[in-house]
Amino acid sequence: MSPIGYTYLNQYYRLLLPKLSVEVYQDGAAETETLRSYGATKRKVLPRHLKTPVSPYEHMIAAIKHQGIRLHFFAAIFECIDVVEFTQFIAAAPNSRYNRVLWHLYEWLTDTRLDLPDLKQGNYVALFEDDYYFTLAEGWRDRRTRVRNNAIGTREYCPTVRKTPKIRALADTDVYQTAYAKIQALGSGTSADVLGRSINYLYTKETRSSNEIEREAPDKRKMQRFLNAIKNAGLFELSKEKLIDLQNQIVAETAKADDYRNHEIYVGSTIQRFGEMDEDVHYIGAPAKDVPSMMNGLLTLHDQLMLDGKVPTLIHAALISFGEVYIHPFNDGNGRIHRYLIHDVMRQREPNHQFIIPVSASILKNPKRYDKVLESLSTPLMAMLDYHFDDDKRVVINNDINYMYRYPDFTEHVVFIYEMMNMAVSDELISEILLLMAFDQIKRAINAEADVPNHRLDTLVSILIRRAGRISKAKRPMFLEFLGERELDRIQSLTEFVLKETKDRFDVDLQALMITS
Repeated sequence: MSPIGYTYLNQYYRLLLPKLSVEVYQDGAAETETLRSYGATKRKVLPRHLKTPVSPYEHMIAAIKHQGIRLHFFAAIFECIDVVEFTQFIAAAPNSRYNRVLWHLYEWLTDTRLDLPDLKQGNYVALFEDDYYFTLAEGWRDRRTRVRNNAIGTREYCPTVRKTPKIRALADTDVYQTAYAKIQALGSGTSADVLGRSINYLYTKETRSSNEIEREAPDKRKMQRFLNAIKNAGLFELSKEKLIDLQNQIVAETAKADDYRNHEIYVGSTIQRFGEMDEDVHYIGAPAKDVPSMMNGLLTLHDQLMLDGKVPTLIHAALISFGEVYIHPFNDGNGRIHRYLIHDVMRQREPNHQFIIPVSASILKNPKRYDKVLESLSTPLMAMLDYHFDDDKRVVINNDINYMYRYPDFTEHVVFIYEMMNMAVSDELISEILLLMAFDQIKRAINAEADVPNHRLDTLVSILIRRAGRISKAKRPMFLEFLGERELDRIQSLTEFVLKETKDRFDVDLQALMITS
């Protein structure tokens, strides 16, 4: 079998880029196209009757036809090509659709003009096919190549999201509409007061969960500042100044910044091996020299998606939040900013929604899934990165693979964010509302039996739910101060009924929820 497209180009130019999930080959004995398993990946095998590409430029066209546009591949390829030969190939058929796409890609990604005259006629062709990628509705028109660049980003930073069957199905759902529908299904007990109290708690839960993901010890002042930031998400323009201000709100005094970082940074830990300290590096952020450009590209991406409005809100949020965490623009606080940006983008796109969806709480419950998504980009990037530590234990990057940071494929990240949001609606938002509804129902029952001070009443109800309505001898005097034996028995029975009904109807264990809250 002969390699085709990106597989061939990877070998021909000795790029050593990690292989794609589906590689393309041509089999001289094959009658039909097939998809074959190849270990953890797959091979798309083309039949013998298809014309076999000969030159590397023909393989570039085959790559686009069979595997779509992979920007990081083309950025790497264009650093290696013979520009004169490439220009001659384009000049041989300048009006061909794929030749125009290659021509435009080269000039866009390298910011360099080929020695070719402008095209004078012909319909515009889209750079990315809308059937296979999420794109801008219009983008911008390059009169020179007559290509409509509908990429969601810019030369400085441009992630892609493929329209896989799974994402097509997910993109048709609106997490807020799903949340509203689930809330309404709970019944008449979901008053404005209950919803308001649940929102306040969920803000706090989101703050705590985000801190726990970073494995940081609780710091009340930092947590309060992050809580305030989450509550005010979406109220300010997303800009460099806003990100720096946010970073300074949520980190320690010693980690505050007045600009993006100007040195290399890594995520990892120090391990002692054979009597020496060894750095276990999981990820190295984008090269410091490229951070201002990439962050400018990320903020421009946000502006374009806001103005265009075609890309679904949650995909927009995933692009901006994961973009920030991979670029890693600050010395500290990048993870919390990453999760803040999910809420910020969603509130900017959907300003009328009045409750938070605690996505960090779902991420915290699925650490392996979160790590796997992050590693889908970090692992191949780190495999390509050449680095060392200097005498001062500072990381030094020896090769330039900025295209791996600038042009990520966020398809898997989008799936992850949808999954975590849907889980947060079902497991966090709805559970908290049900807990408050049960809390209020039991409080009303106690109030009907006795006059209990409100601060004591909350304590009594909390004990009842935590103990599934069964009061121990040690706790019983607290209740008998206000209730008689018969009244207490009725309250215990009511609590047991409420907890069982909630479990049976909604599959939510309020006792367990109360214990872990």
